[in-house]
Amino acid sequence: MEQLHYNGHTILVAEDDKPNFEYIRNTFRHTGLTILHAVNGQEAIDCCRDHPEIRLILMDGRMPVMTGYDATREIRKFRPEVPIVVLTAYVSSTSIREAVLSGCTDYLAKPIGTEELLTVLKKWLVV
Repeated sequence: MEQLHYNGHTILVAEDDKPNFEYIRNTFRHTGLTILHAVNGQEAIDCCRDHPEIRLILMDGRMPVMTGYDATREIRKFRPEVPIVVLTAYVSSTSIREAVLSGCTDYLAKPIGTEELLTVLKKWLVV
């Protein structure tokens, strides 16, 4: 597997499921990324406001307090340029439509493999 290096880049992983977050963090551990974590949609919004250096957001679609889709709508109001990739276990034409309408840039279906996660980095983070 190709080694990717994103030193100096910051991403946000908005994921309420701790094992899912740990899997993503471990997948990216040798990439040089700074990884921020939010456990609900409101935290994701706050984190984006507090960290303008965020270059990519991986957003769980279903989280407590506020869904990832609602958080994406809010983030788009002040960060229209940042790629937001929704992570969802609910892949259907309805959920894909919801992702597009909320402003998501891309989506990944859970369970997510290592190669898929690394491909998202290559696709959306310009080094």
